[in-house]
Amino acid sequence: MDLREITREQKMIGAAIAMLIFVVSLFLKWQSVGQFSSSGADVGSWPLALIIALVAGGLLAAEGLGIALPWRVPTTTLALYLMSLLVFYVVVFILAIDGLAYGIWLALIFAMIGLALSVSLYRDDTR
Repeated sequence: MDLREITREQKMIGAAIAMLIFVVSLFLKWQSVGQFSSSGADVGSWPLALIIALVAGGLLAAEGLGIALPWRVPTTTLALYLMSLLVFYVVVFILAIDGLAYGIWLALIFAMIGLALSVSLYRDDTR
């Protein structure tokens, strides 16, 4: 799929939706070993990931919907940075834990989708 065919607003809303699904994936099963299982919300740093996803998705959703923010922020640059942190966050847990379950894979997929859309937005802005 060529991201150049998607409008700027569609990319922003798509990345915001990806962040919303990432938030949902935090509450799904990330690890399953025998009878033991845990979700992303059982990880001690999950509130940080939640805040990062909500801020990144909220900024892009606000700009994509034409809502004026009370302060001037470089939306695409900040969203790109925050989404790269989320990808790093998930990859660290993929490398650190055994018995990976479906929730962590969904988190990785939607963090990567948000990151890809943010990279496309950033590249469009810097041209």
